[in-house]
Amino acid sequence: MFNFLKASTPSSQAKKIDPTSKAEYINIPIQLLSGFLEDSRSSIRNIYYYSLYAAFIKIAIGSTKERYREACQWLNFQELDREENLQRGKILYDRFKQAPMTGIERNLYSEYNRPEKSDFEKACFLAYHAMKSIVGNKNFQKADNKLLWARMDGQVKTIRDITELSEPVRFFTQEYQTLKIKRELQENWGLVYYAQQTRGFYVSFRLDLKALIVEAMKRKRKSVEKQRLNKLRSLETEVSSELNKKPRVSKTEQ
Repeated sequence: MFNFLKASTPSSQAKKIDPTSKAEYINIPIQLLSGFLEDSRSSIRNIYYYSLYAAFIKIAIGSTKERYREACQWLNFQELDREENLQRGKILYDRFKQAPMTGIERNLYSEYNRPEKSDFEKACFLAYHAMKSIVGNKNFQKADNKLLWARMDGQVKTIRDITELSEPVRFFTQEYQTLKIKRELQENWGLVYYAQQTRGFYVSFRLDLKALIVEAMKRKRKSVEKQRLNKLRSLETEVSSELNKKPRVSKTEQ
């Protein structure tokens, strides 16, 4: 069961078609990770369907069979159940158009199809892809825990309260668990993280820590200056209003 989820070695024919074309990452909508902690195999199966169809429709030349074979070779998937896979993939592709995307390593998705993965390891998998979806194509991004938790739960928008999360994800909103996940992502998943005296945190997968701190501090200075100017304008408005309320002295009274 689920043998078709396992990556296979590309054939020599695939190399002749395009020796440079080999997917390293699979881009998927964050919603496909909904329910991952409860049923990771089902989520991964949907990742397979979606990514296969997304690759298939990008190939313009050839019959359905030829295009399907090329998509499988590019993704390093086995050629099985063409009609069913494309049909299921199309449903998911149409459902999640213009959604926040995250990039999953081509072989990582099948690694997390194994039952021996702990809930914490799965939570780190979710948090990594949640962070990837938050940063997107930018060098860095500012976020907060509520958005992180929401994306871990396969939700697009931030939450107002943890009661909006599924119960398995809600467990990892505990401060200790969230900090433990962030530490793991920094040590083993390539996350660069900064949260000193900031509301929320800054994250990046491209910048080093010093560069990220520079960006965070520049924005902090802008924020402080904006607050100073807003306070100044507010005081000016207040003084102006008080002056306008004072009765004017007529010339005869003088």
